[in-house]
Amino acid sequence: MKQNNFNLKEVKVYRNTEATVFEIAFAVEAIIVWGLIIWMIYQAPDVVPTHFDASGKPNSYGSPSSIIIPCIILTAGAIMCMAIAYFPHRINMPVKITNIRQVALAIRSTRVMGCTLLLVPLAVVYMMLGMASPSPAPVLPIIGLLILEVIVSTILINKAK
Repeated sequence: MKQNNFNLKEVKVYRNTEATVFEIAFAVEAIIVWGLIIWMIYQAPDVVPTHFDASGKPNSYGSPSSIIIPCIILTAGAIMCMAIAYFPHRINMPVKITNIRQVALAIRSTRVMGCTLLLVPLAVVYMMLGMASPSPAPVLPIIGLLILEVIVSTILINKAK
């Protein structure tokens, strides 16, 4: 039986072309998303729904600017996904990583997840401010996409053993 001496904590990640492309795309996406968020907040009425019950009906109302805090938190999560790609031993995968190909796939998966997660704040603002009758519908496809990304990346990483 072949013994695997692979140590994930010893893996060093350096900037390469793929990383640069992801980071530029992320920055452009962030500028567009936040530009739209700010525009939608300025276009919103003085009172907007800020919380929804389990059936999707608004049950709390407030100022449009109160939506900025959850958007900042979601954006910080997306930024953390992009940053954690440089520390692969911190990436939490349901598959044990035993080779460098799996590390590369986990890093790519984390970057794709960061770019997708950046769409959630825009969907939340659109859900609360951009629609005549608020509904969780804009957020659901993005959450579905995030779940699909986790499933696909887990399968690919597992096959790369």
